[in-house]
Amino acid sequence: MSRDPARAATQFFGGRVCLDFANTMDWRMSDAPQELIPDYAAFLSWSKARRTLPAKAVAKLRIKGAGKPSATAAVMQEGYALRAEICRAAEALSRGHDVNLEPFNRRLAGLPAQPRLVRDGAGYAHDLPGLDLNEPLWPVLWSLTALLSSEDAARLGSCQGQGCGWFFVDESPNRSRVWCSSEVCGNREARAEGLCEAPIRAFALICRGCGRA
Repeated sequence: MSRDPARAATQFFGGRVCLDFANTMDWRMSDAPQELIPDYAAFLSWSKARRTLPAKAVAKLRIKGAGKPSATAAVMQEGYALRAEICRAAEALSRGHDVNLEPFNRRLAGLPAQPRLVRDGAGYAHDLPGLDLNEPLWPVLWSLTALLSSEDAARLGSCQGQGCGWFFVDESPNRSRVWCSSEVCGNREARAEGLCEAPIRAFALICRGCGRA
């Protein structure tokens, strides 16, 4: 992750929506974790950047939430609770342990059916209408169910950069990925070990890992 919170909020190294959402707590393993979605407006911006909501839904939700501070605060509390649950599940998976499914099944029981997909700019998104302030949370849960019910669950890892801890699906051929990004934490760790070795180490990490920036 980047030390710049604005940049970090648009760095999606997890490979899956639910993991990128978990990674919105920056510097998770440090003494000073940094919140990347401090309010509902920031959450909507993140959702738009990650393409979990169509642009039209984001615009409607901004208007809908503008005059409802208590309601948007409640959504954020639910979001932070969900994020903590995803982090615990990801930690368990990365260590080969079972996941406690109860909190996720409880949340899924109240979700609507997953909608169709629509074209959204240069990509695609769920066809959500922007009528319910909770909508930004739904694609996160849908992504989590896809992750847990696939072979990806056995490929979870977390960045070994000091203080980072961002989660990712390790898609490298030999499952040797150690950084959220070889160009961010990989280079930072290499510089910490010795400036003269940094270019060589960074190149080696890119070749050895999945090569994601």
